[in-house]
Amino acid sequence: MRNVRWGVVPVALATAAFSLTLGVTSGAAKNAPVKVGIVTEKTGIFSAYAEEWLQGVHVGLAYATHGTGQVNGHRIALSVVDDADNPTTAATDFKSFVGAGDKIIGGTVDSSIAMELGPLAQQNKVLYISGPAAADQVTGLNRYTFRSGRQTYQDVQAAKSYIKQLGPGKTVLVLAQDFAFGQSYVADTTSAFGSLGDTVKTMLVPLTTTDFTPVALQVAALHPDIVFLAWAGTTGAPLAQALDQQGIFASAKVITGLANIATYQFYGTAGLKFYYLSLYNWQSAHTKVDAYLIKGMRADYHQYPDLFTADGFVWAQMVVRAIQTGQGTNVSKMIKGLEGWKFQAPKGLQQIRAADHAMLQPMFQVQLVSTVTGVYRPVLLNTLSSAQTAPPVSAHFGS
Repeated sequence: MRNVRWGVVPVALATAAFSLTLGVTSGAAKNAPVKVGIVTEKTGIFSAYAEEWLQGVHVGLAYATHGTGQVNGHRIALSVVDDADNPTTAATDFKSFVGAGDKIIGGTVDSSIAMELGPLAQQNKVLYISGPAAADQVTGLNRYTFRSGRQTYQDVQAAKSYIKQLGPGKTVLVLAQDFAFGQSYVADTTSAFGSLGDTVKTMLVPLTTTDFTPVALQVAALHPDIVFLAWAGTTGAPLAQALDQQGIFASAKVITGLANIATYQFYGTAGLKFYYLSLYNWQSAHTKVDAYLIKGMRADYHQYPDLFTADGFVWAQMVVRAIQTGQGTNVSKMIKGLEGWKFQAPKGLQQIRAADHAMLQPMFQVQLVSTVTGVYRPVLLNTLSSAQTAPPVSAHFGS
């Protein structure tokens, strides 16, 4: 089914609350607007990620434009389309943006789709900033492709010290989904955890799976000491239920990524004993930029930032930087303006590595605790620097 086009809107008028917060008038900028396209998943198993990412985009644009919605006198005209997690639809809409003259295109939650859109950016010589797709392969794809979020290697490095604490000689099962995101985890964990003297086994589950009892039975049959759970999307809840029913949470140590706020209590009291890596949670950063994001989210959306809100904020910062350096039309100058750029993000200091466009950034380790009202919240255990989690430089990419 064809994507639903959300329409071209001035960024300052993206929501009523947003426009009131910025105090932007309806008068058009003197210079031509810069058209920016986003291809992302409005419907599908990752749609919640896209929603919070887009909220971060709007708050981030307010921050980066100082509330004006303009850069160098150019209004930012943002268009968003729903790829419905369909690579063919995503490619079609990407090309539609190119045909409409957009020189900056971003988005997509699905790593497999990001890996298909990156080559289209190179073919059409437009700037593509992915987000929040996490597969390592997006880094170094080509000089036209950037990423606004972390990659799976950084997650694995944040988890590695947990594995080390548990001692060598363990059997570690990596349980992931069978697409680019999960496959990237398998590659990273096999190397990282194996180097600690552990036996690493992997299980990739089809993305279309809905009955997780057979999966849980297979996990139980392997008798792992440690389960590294690399999962995304709405199927996380039924997977957790199936694993718990087979006693996995009681028999094995579990290491996983801290997901959306709504999922904190998916695992019940067993989840309070898990080892969590965290790419972002609003309680851990303690930066001025994060304070802005929190305030903006509370004012505009009446909620706190969630898992991918900060990635959307960073995406917006990158778009504004690109327009500042290339007016939104000179792609070569925009690329040069982004390469090597260091900036303060909600998580702290981040840098776009010039050699391959990796997004260097801090990562967090947290645990969940239960409050007196029974609500689960994360408590920061450790912050890993961008140097501690930096991925190896990808193979040189061409022009």
